Amino acid sequence: MVPTGSRRRLRTPLTALVGATALAVPLLLAPEAAARAADTCAAFSTVSISPYYLNNNVWGAKNASGKQCTWLNSYRGGKANWETSFDWTGDRTSVKAYGSVVLGWHWGWKEKNTRLPVRLNSGRKVTSSWNFNITQNTPTVMNVSYDLWFHQKPNPDWKDQPHDEVMVWLNRQNGAGPLGTKRERLTVAGTAWDLYVGKIVNKDSGGRVTSSWNVYSYVRAVNTNAATTDLTALTNALVQRRLLASTSYLTSVEAGTEVFTGKGKLSTSSYSVNVG
Repeated sequence: MVPTGSRRRLRTPLTALVGATALAVPLLLAPEAAARAADTCAAFSTVSISPYYLNNNVWGAKNASGKQCTWLNSYRGGKANWETSFDWTGDRTSVKAYGSVVLGWHWGWKEKNTRLPVRLNSGRKVTSSWNFNITQNTPTVMNVSYDLWFHQKPNPDWKDQPHDEVMVWLNRQNGAGPLGTKRERLTVAGTAWDLYVGKIVNKDSGGRVTSSWNVYSYVRAVNTNAATTDLTALTNALVQRRLLASTSYLTSVEAGTEVFTGKGKLSTSSYSVNVG
């Protein structure tokens, strides 16, 4: 498994959408010419905004047709303003790409001073603030989500498989659905979520299992375009349900859009992670 690479997953489309946008914020984006100065369209290419980096991650594009670009508009006061544009066709049930901003491990460590990993029983709190807007030039099956990675060792390298993965969906469009089956609806930090439980299983050409890990997906009951999310409260709820071990290490916080099909853009006006 390569450092850029990955997680290979299929999602199950749902027949109903979740809510309308609950919160909207004005976007103050830099001019297009300035944005393109930090543009990256090559597969898996990155832009450093230490301690974060942008990743033009196209992990599911092998059997699809399309393209994606990810670029930085500005990074000031610890807040990133960035965008990713996409145009994908193919199977509506499989993710093509995850243009994202990464803090911490992603099949290895790229940036320093991330303040990660965090052991779940350490008492250190992790929160994130994210304001974004979605443009759909064609109806787009997609989500806007966090991707959190967990290991049982504090400093995994590129070849160390994760033990658990937690997705946190703030917004989904046109029937996108998470991996696994719905376990329950719960309220965490004042927000209602649907919790799904699934598993990633990777096999070689001979059908032998090469790696596997648990995937827990929080899907927000009502879509939003702006939220400050208590990621620690969400992981604590999994620990309380004995789904995550309290001795696990949170090694990465990623945020972006998983695109199944469609043409459009995710514009983030402000993004930051606070590792307490």
